[in-house]
Amino acid sequence: MGYADFLRKVPLFAELPDADLQRLCSMIKEVLLAPGQVLFSEGDPGEEAYVIAEGEIEIVKASAGREVLLAVRASGDVIGETALLEMAPRNATARARGACKLLGIHKTLLDELVQGSASAARVMFFTVLARWRATGSMLRQSEKMAQLGTLTAGVAHELNNPAAAVQRGASQLADALTALLDAERALGQIPATKQFALTTELLRDAAASGARRPPNLDALSRGDREDEMEAALDARAIADAGDLAPVLVTLGYDAAWLGAIAGQVGADNLPVVLRWLAGTYLVWNRLAEIAQGASRISEIVKALKGYAYLDQAPVQDVDVHEGLDSTLVILRHKLKAGIKVTRAYAPDLPRITAWGSELNQVWTNILDNAADALADRIADGSAEITIRTRREGDFVVVELSDNGPGIPPEIQDRIFEAFFTTKPPGKGTGLGLDISYRIVVHRHRGDIRVASRPGQTTFTVKLPINNAADAKAGKGPTLNAVPPPSDAELKKILTGVHTIAVVGMSSKPDRPAYQVPAYLQEHGYRIIPVNPTLTEALGEKAYPELGAVPDPVDAVLLFVRSEAVPPIVEQAIEIGARTVWMQEGIINLEAAERARAAGLTVVMDRCMRATWQRLLAPA
Repeated sequence: MGYADFLRKVPLFAELPDADLQRLCSMIKEVLLAPGQVLFSEGDPGEEAYVIAEGEIEIVKASAGREVLLAVRASGDVIGETALLEMAPRNATARARGACKLLGIHKTLLDELVQGSASAARVMFFTVLARWRATGSMLRQSEKMAQLGTLTAGVAHELNNPAAAVQRGASQLADALTALLDAERALGQIPATKQFALTTELLRDAAASGARRPPNLDALSRGDREDEMEAALDARAIADAGDLAPVLVTLGYDAAWLGAIAGQVGADNLPVVLRWLAGTYLVWNRLAEIAQGASRISEIVKALKGYAYLDQAPVQDVDVHEGLDSTLVILRHKLKAGIKVTRAYAPDLPRITAWGSELNQVWTNILDNAADALADRIADGSAEITIRTRREGDFVVVELSDNGPGIPPEIQDRIFEAFFTTKPPGKGTGLGLDISYRIVVHRHRGDIRVASRPGQTTFTVKLPINNAADAKAGKGPTLNAVPPPSDAELKKILTGVHTIAVVGMSSKPDRPAYQVPAYLQEHGYRIIPVNPTLTEALGEKAYPELGAVPDPVDAVLLFVRSEAVPPIVEQAIEIGARTVWMQEGIINLEAAERARAAGLTVVMDRCMRATWQRLLAPA
């Protein structure tokens, strides 16, 4: 069946030459779906893209245990192309809304189409970009709502116990007051002497104090003392000995005291006095339970208000320690289950000008991930999270560490990428750390990075102290200023370099991390790949890290995230490299200044291939 006329109306194929379009029609595969049938699932490998010929396809993504509807695609739309272009698993599920007919295009055919047709490549670019933005916006909103739901559930869990204690105490207080009034009436019928009045006054104070501060007795000791007290009460033929004994033991009394108090109030009056004493204690005890529960509720509400910065301006002077503590209270339901939390706070940490509620989102994302990572250590009681703070110049530094299994080295550079997650589909959207990165780096002009090995993962967050003041002055706080090199200096670098170690090199020909080194190799440079996931690239042996390269290196070319640059710079210094070149889009001022201080030349945010073409390519 011919589809040329239909495909000609699809923007992706509109400008294809007739011969190419006919070839495409001869190679496409017709796919029929029943209502509700899944075309592909999130996490599946991507081998084909599809053009919808008839019907509608809904695109859904699992997020926080529920499905989020991202889009509904209809006749003429292309779906499934993103996984093919990125050579990555499907990032969403496609399901038929009704009976559908689709035209399947294999990856090799799509690659030929995009590479051979400028118009198709342009349409594909704008299609993917629009979908990326729409998906990101929708999932970020979903992530925020899911986080809000998690926090709400946690707060409700935390409020439940103290609220139940208040309710239980109030209910029992009514019965205790009734019993106490009866005991007071019986006590009032005893002729009062000065000694009797003094004794009962002391007993009333002891009951109130004992209710607020009960003794710390283990179960075995308490049981033995209650048995002794009950026996002493039975020996004096005092009724309700089983009810009175626990109260008297809680107040710290023993059989010897029983004899002494009988001498002070009279043996005949002792049963009445003891029942009155027990009634007084129970009233104070119920009041203490209510006060304790109400205090806990107040603490949680205060922490919640502090966490959200309610009734405060969006930007204010923020106590970082208070924000961290509020976050720990909000997450207590998750952290208290066998995870030890250690705080090592700097006593002189200054307040910072910041968006407090947004910073608390950062602490929440990192601590929540840490709790998940420690799941296997909770059983043996070794799970631990450590929070450290300190001041470094014009910055406040917060380190959040856990002793979990660590993050594999090959993915550490990607953990702040949008949609990248190590959790199974539905367990994470890959946006928590992306949001954190945006808040710290873009919103507060700070820095966030991670260092991880088995047994220790540490997130380090650096925040400027006077962010808002610097913003009003038209400048941002800088770790250090590094002037860009002139064209003459760039030309000198390129002509003086022979061996280039490429850190983060890719084996995929469509990636800049492959294309740029390949171009440089074609123009006479020796390329040494550095990537722990590769064994070789461009005919050269690959090394897991820069420090493992045995040959002299003139320049180190970086294709890694900005926060991953500092340890690579340290290795570049150790191996004696002369230049550190951060590819376009990579900036780390602190690492650049460190390299310059060690005598290295630094280039940031600049493409080495484009620079060579501009300065050295023949006219």
